[in-house]
Parts: sequence; C-alpha cells; structure tokens
Amino acid sequence: MRLPHPTACAVLSALWLLSACDTSSGGVPQPEPSARLLVTADTAVLERAATPPDGVSLDRLRAALAAPHVEANYRLTTPADTPFAFDLVSWSAGGGGIAAVAVVHLADGDRVPAGDGTSLAAAGIVPNGRALRVGNGRVEARGDGFVRLSLQGRIERDQLLAVTSDTGAITLVELRLGDRSPINRQPRDGQPQPDVVARHTIYSSDSMSFGLPTIAVSGDRTSIVCYEGDRQAAFGDRRYEMRLQHDAATGAVAGGGSVETSADTGYWRDHEVAALHNVLAVVRAEADGVRVRLSFDRGATFAQDVELPVGAVQARLVQTAIAADYALAVVCWRPRSDGTGLDLVLVEGHVAGVDGNGSPTWFGFDAPQVVHTMPFESAPLTTGLAWSDGGDLVIGYGATWFTSGTVWTSTTEFRCATRRHGEVLRDRLVDREEILGMDPTVAVLGRGASMRIYYAYETRTGLRLATSVDGGDTFARGPSFGHPGDHLPAVFARDVAGAVRLDVLYLAARENGTELHQARWLGGPAGPREDFALTEARLGPLPGGSVPTIWSPAASGSMRSTQVAWLGFDAVRDGDALVAVYDEVTVEAMYLCFGGGAGLPPSAGLSVPGVFAGFQPAAPPPLAPGMTEPVPPVDAAHAHQLVLLRIE
Repeated sequence: MRLPHPTACAVLSALWLLSACDTSSGGVPQPEPSARLLVTADTAVLERAATPPDGVSLDRLRAALAAPHVEANYRLTTPADTPFAFDLVSWSAGGGGIAAVAVVHLADGDRVPAGDGTSLAAAGIVPNGRALRVGNGRVEARGDGFVRLSLQGRIERDQLLAVTSDTGAITLVELRLGDRSPINRQPRDGQPQPDVVARHTIYSSDSMSFGLPTIAVSGDRTSIVCYEGDRQAAFGDRRYEMRLQHDAATGAVAGGGSVETSADTGYWRDHEVAALHNVLAVVRAEADGVRVRLSFDRGATFAQDVELPVGAVQARLVQTAIAADYALAVVCWRPRSDGTGLDLVLVEGHVAGVDGNGSPTWFGFDAPQVVHTMPFESAPLTTGLAWSDGGDLVIGYGATWFTSGTVWTSTTEFRCATRRHGEVLRDRLVDREEILGMDPTVAVLGRGASMRIYYAYETRTGLRLATSVDGGDTFARGPSFGHPGDHLPAVFARDVAGAVRLDVLYLAARENGTELHQARWLGGPAGPREDFALTEARLGPLPGGSVPTIWSPAASGSMRSTQVAWLGFDAVRDGDALVAVYDEVTVEAMYLCFGGGAGLPPSAGLSVPGVFAGFQPAAPPPLAPGMTEPVPPVDAAHAHQLVLLRIE
C-alpha cells in the first residue's frame, strides 16, 4: 500500500484523533508495555509484519504522535472480492476488568475515509462484536475481562486500519489485495445431514445483547438459558437472563427471566442448565459468586436458590451436570484475590430431601475444591462435564495463558480431571497448543478403571479427539478433522449394536462465516468418518435499493452477513438422539456502523478502571420466575433467530 503524501497526512490526523485522550505531559514519547492485543484468524494467532507499511514510516508516526506510540503492524493479504475474516482480541488479567478494542479506518485504497464510522461498511467490511459502538471516527467493542472485535467482508482496494487496546499503543493492520492467507477461510464443505428430523425456530430478537444459549432436555421439555435485552432496541446495553422451555408435544414456548448482575457484555457464557427427570438446575456466575437455582417441577417454579461458597468474586464460565443418582457437579473459574492465579473450582451437590416418589425436593452442597490453577494472565475456556453410569466424574477443561515480551504470545493447555467413584481427583495434561483456544468437551462410556473418555478440542489444524481407555490415566491423541479455526466441539459417545458411535457437533469457520457442522464415526474413532453441514453461512452485498437514503451512496457496497453467533450453540443427548440449539444472526455492516453511533462521545477513553461506566442490569419484561409465561412470537425480520435442531 503506497500512500500519496495527502493520504499519509490524513493518516497522521486520524491517528492523532485516536490517541487524543491519552497523551503524556510535554509531548515526550513514553515507553509502553506491549499492548494486550492479538490479531487472530479464529484460533490461529497471526504474526506481525517485519517492516512498516509502504509509504508510512513508523518512526515518523511515533515522532508525530508523541504518545501513545505506534507499536507494530500486521500485513494481511486477500484476493479481491474474496471473503475474509480476522479478529482483534484483548483481555484483562484474572478474567475481570474492562477490556476494549477500537479501530480507526485510515485509508481506503488511495482515498481518505470519511471518518464518520461508516467507512468500513462502505469498503465492504462488516465489524462485529458485543457492545459494539461507533463514534468519534472509530469502531469499538468492550467486554469484562475479554473482548473480541471481528472484521469480516470482501474488499476491492487495499485498506489500512489503526487498532488500540489497553495501553493506547497503536497497532497498524494492513489489508492488502494479494494471495490467499490465513484470513481466507476454507470453502464450505460437508454433505447434508439426512437424519435431521426436526428444525424449529422458537424465539427471535433484534437485541445485540441476545445470545450464548445453553440447553437441557427432560422428557418432552427442552429448556434453554440465554442472555436477552430489548428485542426491539438493537443497541441497548441492558440485558437479563432469559429462560425458555419448548414443549415437543404442542410446540408451545414459555419463558421466565432474572436480573443479570455481571458487568460483562456477552463474551463469557456465564450460565448453564442441566436436567434429569423433574429436576432442573440453572447455574449462573454473578458479580459476587455463583448462584444455583433448582426446580423440582421441570421449571414451573424454582424452589431452592443457593449461593455457592466459591468466594465473593466475579466467577466465569460455570458448567453443571447431573449424575444418574442426582449428584450435581458445578465448576467455575475464579481469580485468586492475591493475583497469583486463576482457579478451576468444583462444588458438588447431593440430594438432601425427597418426596414420596423418591424425587428430590432439596439439595445440600459440599465445600469447594480447587481442581487446578492457571496463570493469572489467562483466559479460561468453557468446560466439559460428564458423569459415567457408575458415578465417575470427568472434567474436560483448559485455558489460554498469555506471556508478555516484545509481543504477547498465547498458549492453550487442555487438561482432564477424573474422579472415579469413591476415589480422589486425578488430573492429566491432554495437549498443549500455541493457539487461542475456546472449548474442550468430554464424553464417557463404561465406568471405573476401564472407563473410556473421549476428549474433543481445538488444534492449529482443526479439531482433534483424544481417547483414554484406562479411566483417565493416559490419553492417546487421534488425527485432526475439520479445518483450522473450527471450534467449540460437543462430543457424544454411545454403544449402538455393539459398536461405538461418536458424534462431534462444532462451529466451523468457513469462507462466508461460522456454520454448525457434525462429524460422525459409526465404528469408533479409528473407523471411517462422515462430515455434515447443518447450517449455511452467507456473506454478500446488500440487494440493490435496500440501503436507506439517509446513508450516502457509497454505502451501496455494504455487506450482509448471516452465520452462527459467537459461542452461539449448545447440544445435549436425548436418548440416542442429539438435540442442539443455535443462534443464527444476520447483520448488515452499514446498519451496525450507523446504528451504533450514539455510543462513543468524543471524550470516550479506553482504559477506564472497574466496571463499565453507566452499566445497569435490565429488568426482564413481565415473566414468571419459572418458565411458564408465553413469549412473543418469532419475527423473521429479527437479527437473531434461535433454532432447535434434532438429529436421530
């Protein structure tokens, strides 16, 4: 990208605008630590360029900007009019505290962008992230402890972006027309799944706060917990916990809701649901611990409300599972108060009262147990839990830890803790990868010392199944499947006619966006594999004439994206069937950029300590505390469509 002199001057002006809120006294450059910023292609961490952009001297930019300085640049290539996607990731230590990423569009070919926040959309780029805001010439996303701003699209000209995160130091990202690179995902693959017997859209919303669904099934009732905001106000910040229940016999959907106390904007799936017969457990990480709400009538009422003794801290990524004898396992991540680590904590619940039919009416809970400690500078992954039919507990977990030097590096460690019935926990390293991980998951067959554990996780080349045949003492790593960037696997194992059938549902990073896919082995992991595509992502320009006239004619290049949302699916077994829920979201780049314009006043900074300024939890609309009130009908025009899928 060779910038003529006027454009280079405009670059300096735009960079100065980005850094105007964070200058040092006297205009003297100050040394900065490496900013908490990774540029990734899904799970792959991209490398910095060795040289500055053509026509733009980093030394000259440093001198002109004084502070903050220009720290580095990335050079990413893509063929013209070819789908690409990459992420800008930042975090704060301990999984809490503000994390933010902001982007300023510096150059669109040889042209200077308008600087009104809509130029990315006009260039063919779709920005996407939770708490997305546009204003003061920049696009910004925020989260509590973790943030991910995605840029997806198709371009016809070179682009230059400036990115800032926690230190205010500038990172330049060049998007150049050229050869395919890691930001160009694999073409869509996988055959249609013939065993899909039902696909129902059960709920919809236009709120950017909607998402992160989790699922449980008991009999003819499917229960889902997710986040929700104002269905008709896309950019409203306030959100609450939404509980939905689908009746398979009638197709009716009922719901309930609770106030959400966490300051996060939706990057953590801090809730979970599990069900067995009449018992329904909804578990939630809150600003000051973990709460378990128990229903003994399949969600009509919640009779028991328990605060688990994990400490008065913002816990993260709770997970729960119910054993065949109603034993309840709850795990979560919590930061140590002294900043020395991030603990994975296990709390177990046991039946403390039953009715005349032997069905639970009350639970008691044990003291918390620390399973493992990761470095404080880590981002934990969602956890997989499984009980064997003999009461053995298996915990598949992991975390990505970050190491600072001249650049930040990320290493993801995948581990498995197993507690055979009546014994103590034993913990094993399954694998370690230099990636930005998202989710390990486990399934079990058998019990005790001969229990088989199937452990699915992400690698640099795709997904992988590791297998233990000795109750978790050792793991053998199998070959990878899928493609780089595929993530969030959910593994299921069962014996069918004497053969081991394995299924892995996962989010597939494909050229037009994120899709839900399935891998299936009918004869165990060493046998042949079948691959299915369960959804189809779409990316393309808006149809002619669909851009409102209040936007400039340049907006005619604005892209529309339809894909499965961030952490937007969950799945569970129902007998021999699989039931999945996924959140399919459609966004239009110009709508996002224009609609989010009220969120960033000129004085907005990036390094605000504590929780988000102005954060207030949303009060749910009038809904029953249980899951008994009718919910609004599905609106096909809403951005989010929540879909139930059943595979026999």
